[in-house]
Amino acid sequence: MSSIRTGLWRALNQSLVLMWMVLSVALLAAPAVADQQSPARLLYVVTEPGRISASNILFSRTDEFELSAREEILEQRTDNAVAAFLTNQRFIGYSVYTASWVPLPLKAGETVEQFEAEDYSAFALTSRRILNFNGRIGYWSVTRR
Repeated sequence: MSSIRTGLWRALNQSLVLMWMVLSVALLAAPAVADQQSPARLLYVVTEPGRISASNILFSRTDEFELSAREEILEQRTDNAVAAFLTNQRFIGYSVYTASWVPLPLKAGETVEQFEAEDYSAFALTSRRILNFNGRIGYWSVTRR
């Protein structure tokens, strides 16, 4: 009789340990799955002559960027948590997560071949460079072509 109890006790302990391991793995994997999903819309943009306003939902604030004299917005790309602008003088990225504007000057004679934004990143391909704007850290990375 005691050997039956011992056997049942071992089986119960092994089952509990197995359930604990499965639950632990599931809980650890949940944030990774959540990070792969697109962020909710956290940004709305208003453009006016000489100024861009970003309504940052994450931090409940509005950040403004003043354009320089004779600077015009040629293209605008916005998505859930990033905004990117191409003007006749530069690229401008806005990060919801850092609540900051990050300008990057165009080079003389540089032409833009592709310009996109999605979720929290922006991409630009020019005749001279490959540009990536990381909206999570608010930074342009630049690679020469």
